Amino acid sequence: MRNRPSIETTKQLAALRQIHAAIEHFQKQEFECVITLAGAAEGLLPPTDAPHLFIGMKEGIAAEDLGPIDLNLVINWLKHAKPPDAVTVTEVETVIVLQRAITKFIAVYRKISRQMDGFLGWAGDNGYPVPTQPKRS
Repeated sequence: MRNRPSIETTKQLAALRQIHAAIEHFQKQEFECVITLAGAAEGLLPPTDAPHLFIGMKEGIAAEDLGPIDLNLVINWLKHAKPPDAVTVTEVETVIVLQRAITKFIAVYRKISRQMDGFLGWAGDNGYPVPTQPKRS
């Protein structure tokens, strides 16, 4: 099978593409895709001592707005063929998982893309707490 497309990639580029794709899926309210891609991007990134879950993220949202949240339940449910057969995926859960991936990317590479900056801006405008980010590179 000659002349089939292939790409050279890096962990950084793959995570960047996954986060950008997650943001595109978020705009279409395809929350399962957002959580799967953002979770994969976060897991792909190397460990860092820099904080990437900004302090006060959960505290910045009123407890009554959060409701019951089990991010690991949703992330794992989307990866494995285990019960239950159906779950409800909320915007709040989706935003938190995507913010977690974005902030880890920023912590590791000290870079933010226009798409990430736009999503974090949208999140702040819609009542979600957002971290102070470095200038876009």
